[in-house]
Order: sequence, then structure tokens, then C-alpha cells
Amino acid sequence: MAILKDLAQVLRVHEQGNTSLVVVMLGRRLGQFRVHVKGGRRWPKKGFAGGFDLLTRGEILVYPRHGENLWVFKEWDERARPDLGRSTAMLRAASFLCELTEALTRPTAGSLRDEFPSARNDVERHDAAALYELLATTADALAAGPPPGPLLLLFTLRALQCEGLLPQLDVCATCRAGLLHAWEQAARPRRAAAGQSPAPQAVWLAGTGLRCQNCVAAAKARGQFNERGTWLAPEACRVLLHLRTSGRPVRMSSMAARQLGQALVILVHGALEHDLHTLRGAAQMVQEM
Repeated sequence: MAILKDLAQVLRVHEQGNTSLVVVMLGRRLGQFRVHVKGGRRWPKKGFAGGFDLLTRGEILVYPRHGENLWVFKEWDERARPDLGRSTAMLRAASFLCELTEALTRPTAGSLRDEFPSARNDVERHDAAALYELLATTADALAAGPPPGPLLLLFTLRALQCEGLLPQLDVCATCRAGLLHAWEQAARPRRAAAGQSPAPQAVWLAGTGLRCQNCVAAAKARGQFNERGTWLAPEACRVLLHLRTSGRPVRMSSMAARQLGQALVILVHGALEHDLHTLRGAAQMVQEM
């Protein structure tokens, strides 16, 4: 039986029997895999440092068993343990990061071979590495103690983008017209003549992307407007695009924060086609930022 070595992060821990664990991990090279750790529940009693906690990182040796979900644990060398147990908010945020990552990488679980000879597997390895680094960076930033809301929204946007599941956020998904600054450009002559600013135009966010008011009105007139979504004011749209492109925090109104919390739910549900157990809690933390 061949042996694999990779850097990995803990996404979930299941107890099995009286002494063992089943650990769901994200490998930097291997993607998601599940490993059976015989006697893992006895580690702290035997003096091993901490056992497996959420988002703990290290180097693991495993024996893969193709065609089966559980791989066989060999060795674990812990490298980093973000301090995420200091508050309930930190634990809730960490749980969301792990559950979203597990859901995004679940199709690859246990399906990779010992080696990666093909170009397609090289792409899979690259994508796994990008998501691995994003998760590690976010976990370390969360442990530093800032409000978790902006980190959760930024992680969600970047993670969906890594997996090719983030819709385009600067054009209408139906007519392909630019959205975020279209109202400013269209109103320039009137604004110059009247000396006043135009009323902002909201857009509709669904799992498939943004839609302008004209396309929404046309869909309603045809009786074809039944998708799950939420209205976003221009401020919320600009913050969403700013976070996706720069990742830097930005001031916003309480209304924009509430809309971005709803946007988090819509984007995750649109990508996964189901809600996560931790999604509502994460949306609440985004609304409080």
C-alpha cells in the first residue's frame, strides 16, 4: 500500500467507538479526504498535544484506500493551532469556514490517485492549494481577534471564486449591461443641468448573479420571476465588489451590512443548492459588521 504525505487542515472531527476518530481534512495537494485515526480520542491522555481541533494545520502521512471513503492514518506533525476557542463568535465563525470548505470540496473526497500525472489533476492540485492557503490565512486572521463578519464574507467570495462558483458581480446576468456605475453615467447630463444627484438604482442578486431593474421588470411581466434572491442598494453592491477585488475592510451603513448578510446566504445557497447549518449564524455576523 502506497503512502501519501501532505500538509492538511482539520475540517471536521467525528467520534467513532470508544477510542477512535474519523477526521475530515483539506490537503494542500490532495484536496478533501477522510482519515480513520485509531486511538485518536486517547491522544490528550497520552500526552500528545491537543489532538485534532478545527482548523489545526500540520503534515500528515496516510495510506489511501481507493474506492473507500476512509484512509488509514499513519503520522501527524502539528504545525499551527489557531486560538479560536476564546469566544462563541470565534467558534461559530470557525465552524462556518470549515463547513463551507467541506461542502465545496466534497466531490473530490477520496477520489485522487497517489500521483498526479495528468494536466487535469495539476489543475485540481492548484485549486486545492489556493483554497488551502485561503483557509489558513483566514483562520489566522480570525484568531487575531477582529470582528468576524468581514472575514467570513471575504472568505466566501474568494472560496467561491477558487471553485468557479462565484457569479459575475459587475454586470447584469441577463442583458450583460454594467450595473454598479451605470446609474451615474446615465444621469450625468441631467445632474449637470439640474445640479442634483440622481436616485440610486438597486439591483437584484440571485444565485446566478445580479440583474438590473429593467430585466427584473421584464421577467415579472412574462411571469418568469420566481428565483430566490434579494435586492441590493448601490452601496452594498460597491462594497461587495470592493471586497472581492481588494479584500480591504471598508465603512458601510447598517442597511448595507444587512443586505450583505442576505447576499451571503444567496451566494452560498446558489453555489451549493442547499443551506449550511452554520449559514444563518454567519449571515448574522456579517450583518453586524
